[in-house]
Amino acid sequence: MAMLQAARSLPCGSKVGLAVFTERVPALLYSPIEVCNDYPVLEASIDALDWRMAWVADSNIGQALYNTRELMMNDVLAGSKLVFFTDGHEAPPVNPRYAPDFSYLDTEEQKENWKAGIIIGVGELGLSKIPKFDEDGVQIGFYTAEDVPHASRFGLPEDPSKVEGYIPRNGPWGTAKVVGTEHMSSLKQDYLMDLAQQNHMLYHHLENNAALAKALQKNDFAYEAKQPTQFNNIAAALALFLLLYCYQPFRKKWAV
Repeated sequence: MAMLQAARSLPCGSKVGLAVFTERVPALLYSPIEVCNDYPVLEASIDALDWRMAWVADSNIGQALYNTRELMMNDVLAGSKLVFFTDGHEAPPVNPRYAPDFSYLDTEEQKENWKAGIIIGVGELGLSKIPKFDEDGVQIGFYTAEDVPHASRFGLPEDPSKVEGYIPRNGPWGTAKVVGTEHMSSLKQDYLMDLAQQNHMLYHHLENNAALAKALQKNDFAYEAKQPTQFNNIAAALALFLLLYCYQPFRKKWAV
C-alpha cells in the first residue's frame, strides 16, 4: 500500500499520525508516532482500514478538509502537516453556494504552516464502475444512474437563471431530470487542485509509491530537531584498535 511505503521511506525520527473521515467528520485514530520504532503499529492500523468503518453514506470532501484543518489546530497536532488522501468525488454533489469558505482560516500563521500540506489524488482519471455491496459485504452488482443523485438539491441554487424550469417556491431546482456520471468513480483532479490552491497546499496525483515518497520528502515537510547520537560502538572499536597497535611490538619480540 502506498501509505505504508511512504511511511517506510521516511527517515527515522519522522512521525506519522492517522485519521479517517466519513461524510464531513474527521476522526483522529492516534497522534503522530515515530516511523521506525512504531512501524508495526502503523502497519497494523493502515492494513485494518476498511470501507465498513464509514458511519455515514455521504462523502463531502470540501467540508471534510475544512473540518480536518480545524482538527489540526489541536495542540497535540501542532506543527504537523496534513497529507489528505481522496479521489475528490463529492457524493452527493455539493451546491457551490454552500461550499466551505477557507479564508476563515487564512491567518498569516496558518498560511506559513499550511503551505507544506498536500492533497493526494487517488484513482484514475477515466470513469469506472463502483461496486455495490449488501450489508454483509457481499458484492451484489454495481451502482447505476438511478441509484444516486446527479445534481445538488440542497438549499437554493447559486444562479436560478441557469436552472431549467425554475420555480421560486415549489421548484427551485427546476423540473428537468438531471442524469450524469455520479454513479461512476473517477479522480476529480481539477477540483482537488482548486481545493489545494484555496488551502495553500500542494497537490500530487498518486501514480506510484516512489513518486509519493519523494513528494513527502520535500524540504517544505522537513523540520530541524536535535537527535541524540551514540558513538559507543565507534569509541569501542577505536580503543580496541589502539590496544592491538600498542601490543604489536611486544608480540613480535616474544615471537623471536
